Amino acid sequence: MHYETQAVYVISVAAELAGMHPQTLRIYERRGLVQPARTAGGKQRRYSNADIAQLLRISELAEL
Repeated sequence: MHYETQAVYVISVAAELAGMHPQTLRIYERRGLVQPARTAGGKQRRYSNADIAQLLRISELAEL
């Protein structure tokens, strides 16, 4: 698996890395702006470095 796409971060860590509230990440997922991987049971989201980069880009665009 490629390093950038390996889903390793739980939502709290991903939110901190992106400078956002975890609820914002959930909203973005519902709107189809980001699609984190899910654990085998489907209960936990896992974010990759590529997902974090996408969140940062969304944040930049929202500030325009």
